[in-house]
Amino acid sequence: MGTTSIHHVLEMHPSRRDVLRATGAITAGSFLAPTAAARPESGSVPGFHREPSAEGSWPQQRYSGAHTGYHPTATGPKTGLEERWRFDVRPRVGPVVDDDSVYLVGESSDPDEHHDVLYALEAADGGVRWAVDLEERTNALALDARRLYAGGDSLRAYSRADGTVEWTFPIETGGPSEDGGLALAGRRLYVTDEETVYGVNTVSGVVVWRRPLGGRLTPPAVCGNCVYVGRVAGDRGLDRTVFALGARTGRVRWEHDLVPPSASEANLVGPPVVANGRVYLRTTAGGEEDIFRTPIYGLVSLDRATGGDERPITRTYAGFDLHPIAAGGGRIYTTAVDFTSVSGIAVRDADGTGGWTIHGDDGDVHVSTAPTVAGGVLYVGSDSSRFGILTDGLYAIDAATGAVLSTLDLAVIAAPVVVDGTVYARSEQALHAIGEPAAGEA
Repeated sequence: MGTTSIHHVLEMHPSRRDVLRATGAITAGSFLAPTAAARPESGSVPGFHREPSAEGSWPQQRYSGAHTGYHPTATGPKTGLEERWRFDVRPRVGPVVDDDSVYLVGESSDPDEHHDVLYALEAADGGVRWAVDLEERTNALALDARRLYAGGDSLRAYSRADGTVEWTFPIETGGPSEDGGLALAGRRLYVTDEETVYGVNTVSGVVVWRRPLGGRLTPPAVCGNCVYVGRVAGDRGLDRTVFALGARTGRVRWEHDLVPPSASEANLVGPPVVANGRVYLRTTAGGEEDIFRTPIYGLVSLDRATGGDERPITRTYAGFDLHPIAAGGGRIYTTAVDFTSVSGIAVRDADGTGGWTIHGDDGDVHVSTAPTVAGGVLYVGSDSSRFGILTDGLYAIDAATGAVLSTLDLAVIAAPVVVDGTVYARSEQALHAIGEPAAGEA
């Protein structure tokens, strides 16, 4: 069985690698200065329990810092799917959406240029408000009322008004863009590099706390007063530990060693997902003795408050792949490719029981993206160029019953985003804004 221990204090000592990587000054043993001039933060720090809830907002790549992919109040199209506008650029990261603006990273439209561009678009018609050339790799976006944050080769804050860089912190953040490499809550931004977790002031870019944990860290998740992160240690990754840190201080509240797999290699994939009173983690296991010679995916959950009650969730059809999950409202939503190379959707109660499934061979719904759930509808996409996928499509599915409500012939390459009656979907060549058909066209 796994082991759980509660820590009240863990001393913070920066490693030589951390000091060399961060070129800013170190003060009080745990504060690193960003490259922009620090400005005092006005007002009190908001409570860390606050999560986005406005229907017109999708502020992080999996909706919230908890990476749930679940928006309880947003509404999207149900009775039909029709393209309203498209922005012709090869999308790399995003979108994140708030108010009347859509932000994403895309490839430069100039064929002689080979760099990415950060775009701010009009939500109404896809018109460009501003665009900023990026000189660094970017793999994650998040936004609040004033700033847009980007992670990748460095951590940066941009003004939402005009794209001006407000501060930069020299830390390389990990995690593919679909998973969400940043976790934002209130006036704190949480990130990891290879072996350290950072809590960063969003106004100034100053590091409020840092927690070296060693090993290889997943991107963090934040929910309530805790930051959750997974650590993989050892050459073969068999030692896997999950931590809950205090969001204000970075102190370790609990840590839990996951049950070792019956395999010679293992890993944790992507950040934790925090919902339903649980912490969910995608896992892999395999090795040279595995006849498939490929990592086999799984899903495990822990009690959010204590780190105990480890439960493997086996009814997800995970095999060769398990995309980032969606979770909320007492349920979990998974999309995966099983051992027969056929994709499927599995919706389960929080403990992995009950629910419904759509297996690609049976339901003719072939999926290749993570699921998004908003307003009682599950949105998911497929791209026939992906392994095991037979058709292109964007699907709207009743989250309670599994009934397919509507489909659109579109090759979707990433999890949809749902905001204020619109689904934003990425293809290889464009960002598409999808809504209900006009009256009489459904």
